Amino acid sequence: MDQENVWDGVSGDWARYRTRRADEVNDFLAGKKGKVLDLGCGSGRNFVEGFDFYGVDFSQKLLDVAKERNYVELKKGVTDDIPYGDEFFDYVVFVRVLHCVETEVKRRKSLEEVYRVLKKGGEAVISTIGRGNQRVKNKPKEGVIPWTVGGEKFERYNYIYDKDEFEDLLKGAGFEIVSLEEGKNIVAVVRKA
Repeated sequence: MDQENVWDGVSGDWARYRTRRADEVNDFLAGKKGKVLDLGCGSGRNFVEGFDFYGVDFSQKLLDVAKERNYVELKKGVTDDIPYGDEFFDYVVFVRVLHCVETEVKRRKSLEEVYRVLKKGGEAVISTIGRGNQRVKNKPKEGVIPWTVGGEKFERYNYIYDKDEFEDLLKGAGFEIVSLEEGKNIVAVVRKA
C-alpha cells in the first residue's frame, strides 16, 4: 500500500493519539535558538515555541492539522528530497520517522538530505524505533504494522534498526555522532562537521 495514502488514512487517529512532544526533542532543543526543520512533522506534535520552526511531511492531511501551530512554513515533501536549500537550518528534528521510510536507498538518501540542509556545525536529533520497544520486540526486521480506521485496514511500513546498523548509517551520511542511546527507541544527536 502507498505510504502517503496510509498516512492520510490514519491521520485523524494519529493526530489524536500522538499529541505529546517526543522527549528527545525537549532534551535536544533545551537552551538552543535558531532555525529548525521538523522533518516528517506529521501533525506538528514536536513543534516548540521560541524557534523558527519549518515543517515537511508527505501527508497533506497531517500538514492541515499542523497548521494550527506557529510554523514559519509547512511544505508537502518527502524525507529523501527536502525542499530547502543547502545549509539552511541550524537544527533538524527527524524523530521516529526514518523507520517508516520504505527502502534502504531512500533511508540513506534521507540522512544525506538532512546533512545537506544543516549549516556547518549544525546538529540534528534523529531517532528510530528499536528492539527495546515492546510493540516490535518480536517482529521481523522489516514489515508492516496494521492500523484500522473506521473498518478500513492500513499497513504502515516499518524497518527496525539495531544500534550498530543505525550508527553505521549515520556515519555513512557524513555525520559526527555526538551521542547515541538505545532504549525503547534509538536516539542519536549528530553534527555536521
